[in-house]
Amino acid sequence: MEVVVIPDAEEPDGPHNEMVELENDLGGAIEVKLAGDGIVVLENNLGAAIEVTLDQEMKVLYPQKSCGFDITRASDKLMKVHCRDDPSIFGTRRVEDSSTLPASESFGSFGVQVASFLQKEQEEVDREKSLLRNRKKRMTWELEKETRARLSILSFVIPLLFSCAALFLGLLVLWTCLDPEDYEDSPVLLCLGVVLSLAGLCISSFSAQTFGLSCSGPRQKKLARYGSFACLVLGGLTVIIAIVRYLMAGFWWTVLAAGLPCCCMSTLVCVLSLFASSEKAIMTFERMDEQAVAQRTIVFLGEVLPGTGKCVCSWPGKYQSAWDALVTGSRSGDISAAVVFLPEGSKDFGSHDTIPEKEKLEGRCWCIPLYGERKPWGCRWWTKWIANIERAHEEGAEMQVYFFKGMKGRGKVVDFSTAGKEHLRREAIQAKKRDFFQSQAFSNACDEGIEGLSKDPRGDSSSQYSREVQRLFLAWLPEEERDFMEVSEGLGNSQKAEVAWLERKGYAYTEVEVDIFRWLQ
Repeated sequence: MEVVVIPDAEEPDGPHNEMVELENDLGGAIEVKLAGDGIVVLENNLGAAIEVTLDQEMKVLYPQKSCGFDITRASDKLMKVHCRDDPSIFGTRRVEDSSTLPASESFGSFGVQVASFLQKEQEEVDREKSLLRNRKKRMTWELEKETRARLSILSFVIPLLFSCAALFLGLLVLWTCLDPEDYEDSPVLLCLGVVLSLAGLCISSFSAQTFGLSCSGPRQKKLARYGSFACLVLGGLTVIIAIVRYLMAGFWWTVLAAGLPCCCMSTLVCVLSLFASSEKAIMTFERMDEQAVAQRTIVFLGEVLPGTGKCVCSWPGKYQSAWDALVTGSRSGDISAAVVFLPEGSKDFGSHDTIPEKEKLEGRCWCIPLYGERKPWGCRWWTKWIANIERAHEEGAEMQVYFFKGMKGRGKVVDFSTAGKEHLRREAIQAKKRDFFQSQAFSNACDEGIEGLSKDPRGDSSSQYSREVQRLFLAWLPEEERDFMEVSEGLGNSQKAEVAWLERKGYAYTEVEVDIFRWLQ
């Protein structure tokens, strides 16, 4: 470490701890205080947040930051440090004299253990990034596959629609060429033929234009658009000529019988054509492709295998990569799973199911006992989950409930009847985080360097930064609310209701912790 030369100066009246910036072994600058009389300074040259305690004084020290302690007033000279993300990693040392202590070297094996922890976390972060890239590539490939399939169909449908438009246009020309005076006994049939032919022309032309918007090339899109427009214009002119001929033949009522419906149809198609040519219509086709891919790849309705083997009945959704492995294993027939996932955009997303009277529960739908109120994502998933659970029970399967890592058996609600109320309370408390971000406590954390923590998510979707924010948020809450939130940790929101339902039905289950590495092997 670089030696800082301090020029001669008058002796200060008391202890001093001047701020300087030093180069560290990590290739960056670290802001530290110089140890003065009775002052010991601790530098955090590690990549994780640490908690430092000396006597009754406790401070949180973020990466590349330092803090000073006045040891002249400390009755206990034992300094303790531990990793904020893993309190089992800790170190101690006695401090008697003024000094500057690097955290990586001054507490025995503490620095080595933190470095090992960070290395494992970085490996997990890198793995998650790789898996995320693979998921995106897979989704992109599926989307391209869906687009190719759609374009293949359109290559047949659009020519067929234009052929139909040409046929109906030909019929219109036929009705126009026929002499009305030769059909004095059946002029109504002539009018009906004109109206129906124009209707067929409008439908086929508009459909060709609409489907043409989703073609891949601009040339095909222009051909579909202007070709449809040309068919409609020719059809309209033909109808006008036909009505004029009928008027000249003395059939004045054809203006109302044929002219009015044809005028209404033409106006409607023009309005619809303007909408179909907009960007919204193009986005609609793209969204349809994405929903089709999601329905095939992301939506999971569960697959309970026959027999008395293990069956995953509840899973915490925050372990995304492990969840992907679970779904893949279930679809290949290797894993029995009763869990259900209906993401936004899927067919049953937002659907609600009524509660059977035999359950004797209050509420218009299952959302009420589950969440305390109706939710936009609906409760259709719950109905499908119950059906899977009943099948697993009939098979005699060993039901498994997966808890957060290190929290097996924790996070349950009192019983199913309180699940909704507890969910509303958790939401209300969590909503206070907006106020927390405006609080002095969070402002102080920003000043102390919390932004220096990594924001890259690991296997449980959390990062160093998000975990530290959650710790500070809980510490900021009133004690009663903090205790409630801490006791609630261990299961996902929907899982709490799932476990309570199993207990309500008297179905035995096995408690298991999520082991990401095992699932990703």
